[in-house]
Amino acid sequence: MKLGVLQFNPVHKNVNANYKVIEEYLKGVEDCIIVLPELCTTGYLFERKEELYDLAEEIPNGNLTYILMSLAKKNNLLIVAGVAEKDDKKLYNSAVVISPDGFIGKYRKINLFYKENLIFERGERLDVFQVNFLNQNIMLGIMICFDWFFPEIARKLKLMGANIIAHPSNLVLPYCPKAMPIRALENKLYTITANRIGIEHSENDTLKFIGQSVICSPKAEYLMILSEEDYGVFSVETDLKIEHEITKFNNFQEDIEKLYKQLPFLGF
Repeated sequence: MKLGVLQFNPVHKNVNANYKVIEEYLKGVEDCIIVLPELCTTGYLFERKEELYDLAEEIPNGNLTYILMSLAKKNNLLIVAGVAEKDDKKLYNSAVVISPDGFIGKYRKINLFYKENLIFERGERLDVFQVNFLNQNIMLGIMICFDWFFPEIARKLKLMGANIIAHPSNLVLPYCPKAMPIRALENKLYTITANRIGIEHSENDTLKFIGQSVICSPKAEYLMILSEEDYGVFSVETDLKIEHEITKFNNFQEDIEKLYKQLPFLGF
């Protein structure tokens, strides 16, 4: 199975320019699970809802969803992309999931970071999306950026059956690329973190994004780690094998089920 990311520098407040970049790069990718950054069509840094509202779009009735559906069908792709979602008067920091068969679902970010709290509503649920892709049963969980900081998110997705976590991001703190192999190890799954690069300005702020998109295995391996400057589509081949046996006396899947049955008795 090919796992990939599109790491690029979205143009702030220019959705049409970003659509073109996404189309240009994804049209050369085939037979791949590919993740795009958080808020990949609008850029990230906004001070007020009014700045973003006209740039946001509905899901699934928005331009990005239609563009990705066309690319996914033509090139046999399973795509996860971060997008500013408009739902009536509310805004969400969301991710859309698209397969060759069309729109699969969406996730709304739960753990909002920094000034996102001034712009977006908080998501209220986690989902794992079951997709048959290239004759494999993919159980796809979604986190968005700062969700990584809370191990409970990844663990809950594992308990819901995820074997891959797609992770659209706009990372500015340096820690996430170091933490993702541990998230993959402690939950016995694959993680795909797609970050952006570049510097973005608003009236009162400047943020520098760290790049360093990573793909990690259930053995805490970096299958891929990019630099702060890498731009474009990058991918790796893996068999998606997950070995739940840790020792002959420890099966992760069985042990985790026992643990969560015990937790109430342990005071949690």
